[in-house]
Amino acid sequence: MEILTESLVKAGKHGVDMTCADGFICGMWPILAAYVADYPEQCLVACCMENRCPICKVHPTKRGSHEPCHWRDQHETIQLLAKKETGCRDADIKSQYDNLGLRPIYPLFWVKLPHSNIFQSFTSDLLHQLHKGVFKDHLVRWCTNLVREQELNARFKSMTSHPGLRHFKNGISSVSEWTGAEHKAMERVFLGLLAGAVEDRVLAAVRAVLDFIFYSSLITYLTNHSISLAGSR
Repeated sequence: MEILTESLVKAGKHGVDMTCADGFICGMWPILAAYVADYPEQCLVACCMENRCPICKVHPTKRGSHEPCHWRDQHETIQLLAKKETGCRDADIKSQYDNLGLRPIYPLFWVKLPHSNIFQSFTSDLLHQLHKGVFKDHLVRWCTNLVREQELNARFKSMTSHPGLRHFKNGISSVSEWTGAEHKAMERVFLGLLAGAVEDRVLAAVRAVLDFIFYSSLITYLTNHSISLAGSR
């Protein structure tokens, strides 16, 4: 990555002439504004353990709580890693290092990038955070405990065929390899399958989660989308 982003360092500091869509040549200062990666790679780039948040300083046991946390600080992280590399044994430094769950990954390709903060550049990992995490690992597991596995499988099997919808003819318990395609196929029909099997308040909660997932997956947002997304939280 250091080699790939090398040209951004000079261009971000001194600018570079580029031809715009209208044909005029303008001075540009390109910067790294977004870094697209899955969760394990985000932790690798952020130099933190995989039980930590690569964006903020929340403790592993408090992830998912509503308590606000401070963002990870790029300069602080660089200093702590540098002191750890030199063999510093200061108790305060070690405490900060451990509290942030840091691990040394060299070289740090983002150190020289101007006007960029790697911790604020990470984009959402929809597959692991929403489709697999919130939906499959939490919502489906919760609803399975309420409805029972046999009943939920029976409802998936009894679905009628329809263009654009996947029919899980053997239920979902027999699926051994889950991918984003399976998660999305389940999300399209999950709310309807639960109708009559759970209380209305459970359906409302499931709908809110699914609305949040679908709105979060949109490429372009309009004002009404933002309002709906906020309402489903």
